[in-house]
Amino acid sequence: MKYPDFFDAVEPIKTFDPLAEILGAADKGIMTYSYIDMVKFAGHSCPTVAGAWLMTAIGLEKLYGKDLPVRGNIRVQMRGALDEGVVGVIGSCIGFVTGAANEGGFKGLGGRFARNNRLTYDQKIEGSVRLTRIDNGKSVGLDYNPSSIPGNPEQQILLQKIMQGSATDEEKARFGKLWQERVKKILLQKELWPQIVTIF
Repeated sequence: MKYPDFFDAVEPIKTFDPLAEILGAADKGIMTYSYIDMVKFAGHSCPTVAGAWLMTAIGLEKLYGKDLPVRGNIRVQMRGALDEGVVGVIGSCIGFVTGAANEGGFKGLGGRFARNNRLTYDQKIEGSVRLTRIDNGKSVGLDYNPSSIPGNPEQQILLQKIMQGSATDEEKARFGKLWQERVKKILLQKELWPQIVTIF
């Protein structure tokens, strides 16, 4: 699979998953997620997926500091409805890394390691997302707004041509390149993160 080189420059998120350890799926339960993993999960790379990645990474760092985040020990609350805009996409992406799932998630082994009912929507919370450690109740709220990192104006013209079916292969490639340049800025220019991610 060929993808933009900058994907590999995004710092991965390392977690400890006790269920993976018990079931022999990962040595010592250590599971590392790279941005390309979230891209594969979502099926694309865009500002929304990049925002889900940033909120996950920043939120887990706030909750665990230098310790490994415990996958499956995190409750994810979304302020918006499941079918509202990109709320469902963001929730699913965060759940992918944290292990939090809705009512259809894994129900556990003998009352342990459950992942279901830990990703909920329509919640009355501060911020658009709230991550909470189940073991000690520590939580962090986050908002994401990438509007301060605008896309190239050329994108809109190219997108219109693509939607109309009149874009050439070169124009399609150009659009994809410009699209990912914005994602690259969002993910790699850390000095801009305070402008796009608000922590509560």
